[in-house]
Amino acid sequence: MVCPPVVNKDVQDDFNFPKVELHLHLDGSIRYDTILDLAQKKQIDLQGAKTVDELKKTCCDPRTCNIFLPVVTGDKEAIERIAYELCEDQNKNGVVYFEARYSPHFLCDTVPHHLSNGEPATGKLTPREVIQAVKCGLDRGEAKFGVKARSILCCIRGFEDWNNEILELATTMREYGVVAIDVAGCAHGADEQYEESVVRVFQEAAKRGIHRTVHAGESGGAKEVCIAIERMKAQRIGHGYRLILDEDAYKKHAIEEQTHLEGCPYSSVMTGSVELDWPKHPIGRWVKDGVNFSLSTDDPTCFDNSMLSELELAKNEIGLSIHDIWKCQLNAARSCFLPDDEKKPLIQAIIKAEPKKN
Repeated sequence: MVCPPVVNKDVQDDFNFPKVELHLHLDGSIRYDTILDLAQKKQIDLQGAKTVDELKKTCCDPRTCNIFLPVVTGDKEAIERIAYELCEDQNKNGVVYFEARYSPHFLCDTVPHHLSNGEPATGKLTPREVIQAVKCGLDRGEAKFGVKARSILCCIRGFEDWNNEILELATTMREYGVVAIDVAGCAHGADEQYEESVVRVFQEAAKRGIHRTVHAGESGGAKEVCIAIERMKAQRIGHGYRLILDEDAYKKHAIEEQTHLEGCPYSSVMTGSVELDWPKHPIGRWVKDGVNFSLSTDDPTCFDNSMLSELELAKNEIGLSIHDIWKCQLNAARSCFLPDDEKKPLIQAIIKAEPKKN
């Protein structure tokens, strides 16, 4: 197992500019002590984990990484809490704006998707109410810590009914901070193909003016990225590392069209998307080729990482300069899904903080 980089006390000074995070899963960003607290109150077994260190080992194991989700599922107060606490954690890392993505269907308890033994759902918290709870937590976090945040709603491969509902929720809940849709998951191992129902959802989203990002090029190949951009009208790509396996597609979409790639360095190695050879990581090539990309954590609960640890890793292992990493923040601000009147001051703040040293 690759250990996450240890953040030293000088890192904040090295990266003393506003940070923007675009690829972050809300339900993969729960504090370990919050999980333990909620599990104890609800008498939920975490495979015997009683301490933060024990829980980290369980959460960071791909075979058991989802054991903590029941502590928040169907719990409005818990969902609001994790959204609020995420704002505080982001503030500590110097993040001034982030987009938190999640499937409201995974966090609700009115659909029978993640209940054991196929039992019917008997809860009361709907996907719409999940979005409202997240909004409450993010609003409180912004008021307290000055960190702005918005929601991206995730479609899930293989769940056509959910995905159709995501389209409607994204259409009707923009006032609740919903700025885009995403699609995650892998149905039946179909790494390079999206169901036509998913494609149609994204095509309709484009017609409605709903922003779009797509998980692609992580477990699937370059073809998956091309489909996401060309057929699903993706404006950003979540991960996208394997686009470089097709030089023509990489040149067209990443270099010429400047489609934004949401890079997650530590996650990319931990998931097996990229081989553990930091000097040869695709992100290093992205820098050389002038690709429009950013840096994010993906799932801090599963990887025990943070925005600062990702920047430290990018600098010390992949070889990015401080100026390269600052440019990633500018790329993220320019490619975020805020409306132009809110995006402009964010961009200006980052430009103003351009580092003098490289």
